Amino acid sequence: MRRSLVLAVLVACGPTPMGEMGNPGEAGPMGTMGTQGPPGPGSMVKEVTSTGQLVVGASTTTFTLIPGLATTVAVPAGTVLNVRTDGGMQCTGTGNAFSAIDVAIFIDGLETTAARRVVAANTVGVAQIITNWSFGRTFVVTPGAHTIEVRAVSAGGGGVDANVSSGSAPQLQGVLAATLLQPIP
Repeated sequence: MRRSLVLAVLVACGPTPMGEMGNPGEAGPMGTMGTQGPPGPGSMVKEVTSTGQLVVGASTTTFTLIPGLATTVAVPAGTVLNVRTDGGMQCTGTGNAFSAIDVAIFIDGLETTAARRVVAANTVGVAQIITNWSFGRTFVVTPGAHTIEVRAVSAGGGGVDANVSSGSAPQLQGVLAATLLQPIP
């Protein structure tokens, strides 16, 4: 008789069906906003073009801003700043003359390591030769606003004046592009 009683108790303990779902309660108060996450993938680009011409000659002994090639960008934490520039310069002399300039990228008034020497040399048969620059570099800067400029100076050496950039001539007009990028882990 004991065996049948134990078996009856075990059978009665099986699974039971789920009851109906109740009504949802009222929504609770909104929680506090969390901290802002890092920027998403992709990039942000800011580009400016020159607005005028800069004449660089032997008397141009300090780096001088190329008109219009300056911009300020807000750099968020966790990004790097890629700066690129291109443009042209023209030798103003005739015959066997040349012009030589140095072009550099400045950030917050300080010269960076991104620079190029550009030389335009005429021949006996062809004068006012045009040549171009195109270079850039990626910089790790502190979060916040940074001013980027492209400046030029005479490279010396007895050259003639150079017309640097232009506000309208596409073969000379300079460009400055600042791009915010996510660094590769």
